[in-house]
Amino acid sequence: MRRNTLTYIMGAIVTLLFPALLSSCNDDETFTTDGNALLAFSEDTIRFDTVFTGVISTTQRFQVYNRHDKGVRIARVELESKSTSGFLMNVDGQNGTTVSDVQVLHKDSVCVFVKVNLPENSSMEPTFVRDAIVFTLESGKQQRVILEASGQNMKAMKGEVLKDDQTFTPDELPRVVYDSLVVGKDATLTLSAGTTLYFHNGASLIVHGTLKIDGTQEKPVTLRGDRLDKMFDYLPYDRLENQWGGIQLTASCKGCTINHADIHSGNYGILCEGIEGNVSITNSIIHNVAGYGLYLQDAKALVANTQVSNTKDDCVSIYGGTADFIHCTIAQFYPWLADRGHALSVSNYLDDEEHLVESANFYNCFITGYANDEVYGNPGNLELNIHFHNCVLLTDTSDGTYFSHCTEESKDSATYKTTNFKTIDTHAYIYDFRLDTLSVARGKGAYEYATLYPTDMNGIERGANPDAGCYQFKE
Repeated sequence: MRRNTLTYIMGAIVTLLFPALLSSCNDDETFTTDGNALLAFSEDTIRFDTVFTGVISTTQRFQVYNRHDKGVRIARVELESKSTSGFLMNVDGQNGTTVSDVQVLHKDSVCVFVKVNLPENSSMEPTFVRDAIVFTLESGKQQRVILEASGQNMKAMKGEVLKDDQTFTPDELPRVVYDSLVVGKDATLTLSAGTTLYFHNGASLIVHGTLKIDGTQEKPVTLRGDRLDKMFDYLPYDRLENQWGGIQLTASCKGCTINHADIHSGNYGILCEGIEGNVSITNSIIHNVAGYGLYLQDAKALVANTQVSNTKDDCVSIYGGTADFIHCTIAQFYPWLADRGHALSVSNYLDDEEHLVESANFYNCFITGYANDEVYGNPGNLELNIHFHNCVLLTDTSDGTYFSHCTEESKDSATYKTTNFKTIDTHAYIYDFRLDTLSVARGKGAYEYATLYPTDMNGIERGANPDAGCYQFKE
C-alpha cells in the first residue's frame, strides 16, 4: 500500500515538472535575431605591455556575455586585420583568424583568449600595433573589442661566449640573453651608461674575464628579467624575484667594476667566489632576489653608496677576504618567507673549511630588517676581524671591540617598517629605501667618512651632518 502511494506521488511530481523542464530546454535552444540583442564584454580594449618582436606574448582573456532571455548566435568572429597584425585568438575553444557559428546561450558567456607575436621591423623604438576582434551577430549587427600592443625589436643572444673585448651601448637594439652570456678569460665586457640587459628565465651573466659597468646617475645600467608584462594590473613581473639568474664572478675573473647599476629580480644578485682581481661596487642597487644579494668569498671588495635589499638568503654574506663598506644601506625586508637570511653575515668558516676574514669594515652604514638581530658573525676558533664605525644597526652594539660610535636601532616594528623609509608596500612590492622624516639613520654618520663620498647615490650633498646609509635625507 505504501509503495503504491509513493509511486503515485512521484509520478505526479514528474508530470507537474516535465512541462517546466521542457520549457527551460526550449528557452536554452531558442535564439533571437533581434538587432537590439547585443553582447556585453568584460573588457572593451585588450592592451599588451611592450613585447619583444618574434616572441609570443603571454595570454590575456576576456568574457563575452549574453544577458538576454534568449540565445544569441555569432555568425562570425574575425580579426579585423585578417591576421597581418600578429594577434592570435581562441574563441570558445576554436583557434583561427576567423571563427564561425559561436552560440552564446541566454544568461551565459564564452571566453576569448588573445596572444600576440609581433613581426620584426626596422625601428629602433617600440612600434605601436592596433587591431580589433569583430563579432558579427546573426542579426547582422557588429561589435568590436580593440587590441593594442607595442613591439620592440631586440637582439637575441643564445649561449654566446665573448672571446674578445666588447662594449654594449643603449644605441643598439636591446639584448635578450638566453642560456647565459659568458665573458671569456681574455675578454672584457663593458656596459655603457643607459644600457639594459634583459635575461630570460634561468639565464645569467658569467664572468671569467673582466666586467665593467659604467652607468651614471642619470643613465644607470640595468640588469633584469625579460618579462615585460604584468601578473596583475598593479604588479609587473619585473617586481617579482627569480625572473633570471644573476651575475657570477668566477675564480678566474680578473676584476669587476660596477658603478650606477640596478640589478634586480634575479635568483641571486652577485656571486663572487675567490676571484683574482678586485671588486668595486658603487652607487648601485641589488634588490629583490631569491638567494644571496652580494656573496663575497675570499674577495677583495669595496662597496660604497650602495643598497642591497630584500633577499631570501643573506643580503650580504662574507666568507674570508677583505671588504670595506662605506655609506651602504643593507635592508632585509624580503616579503615572501619569514625564514629569510640576515641583512649581514660574516664568517671565518664555509662548510667547515677555514676562510679567514682578514678585515671587514663598515663606515656610516645602515643595516636593518624584519628580525630582532640582523647581523650574524661566526668567528669559530679564529679572530673575527669585523669593525663598525658610526653605523646604525639592528643588533646589540654594546661590545666596543666591534662597534665604535654606532647606534643600536630599536626592535619596535613600527619604527623600522614605517618611519625609517619612504615606502615599504608589501602588496604591490614597491620599496623606496630613501630615508623618511623620522628615520633613525638621520645624522648618525661621521663627517670624516662622508668626505670619501660627499654625495649620496642620487647626487644629494651630505654636508657636515651626514646620514647613515646610501641615501641622504632631503625634504
